[in-house]
Amino acid sequence: MPPAQAGAATGGRARGRRRLGFVSESRQEFEESWNAWHRARMRLVTAPHGLASLVGTHWLSPEPQTIEGVPGSWYLDGAAIVGEDCTIDEGGELLVGGRVLRNFRRDDDVALRVLDPDAPSRAAVADIDAYPPDPALVLKGRFRPAEDAARIDLTEIDGYVESEALAGTVTVEIDGVEAELVVTGPLTRLEVVFSDTTSGDETYRFRFLTLRADGGAGEIDVDLNRSYLPPCAFSDFYVCPLPPLQNRLTVPVRAGEKTVVRKEAA
Repeated sequence: MPPAQAGAATGGRARGRRRLGFVSESRQEFEESWNAWHRARMRLVTAPHGLASLVGTHWLSPEPQTIEGVPGSWYLDGAAIVGEDCTIDEGGELLVGGRVLRNFRRDDDVALRVLDPDAPSRAAVADIDAYPPDPALVLKGRFRPAEDAARIDLTEIDGYVESEALAGTVTVEIDGVEAELVVTGPLTRLEVVFSDTTSGDETYRFRFLTLRADGGAGEIDVDLNRSYLPPCAFSDFYVCPLPPLQNRLTVPVRAGEKTVVRKEAA
């Protein structure tokens, strides 16, 4: 019997089954996309010079100083880091004996960051625990750009207060509660630093979320399934920003990454 006749003979149920199949396939694609994102996150964290390999952030001055595990002495010449026979310009990096030495700048201060494939913090990472992806947690938000030259002071995990350009706010309803999230960064990569009622218990003390508002003001997707752990969850030597007061949610966000799964000590 042709499909159209089969549908008629069963009161349209055949068409319903096809629709259910389509929905099932869409969810499968959604989950496959999230799984690919999760695998990419694991590569970013556990690569030889990935996030978990940071073993030091050493603040420098014009006075030469030695750094444990790094040959020679190091000092600042403006924003450049100078060693005995090399210079690392602002934002640059250098491979020395298997380690990556990176120039890291925060306002007027400059640090030499050391990323080591043999870092205990890297060896300890087994996985990143996460909530199962849920299409219902892909929400609609509304982006409102900030005024030109608007800035926000963000306190970082070491207590330092850094002034950043304010991109605007994203208004979104989460678990029945409207939140107006502060966002920084370019429109193609808006950054949210947030905490919620799971933070410090089910999840790490705060998390990040990246959004896009390519078209400027208006409706944007807020996919809470892509909430992710900050670098300081993987190494103690990062200086991550803490959530501003406005981004400390009073509802749970049970979506995205939760905590680092560490290997048991041998």
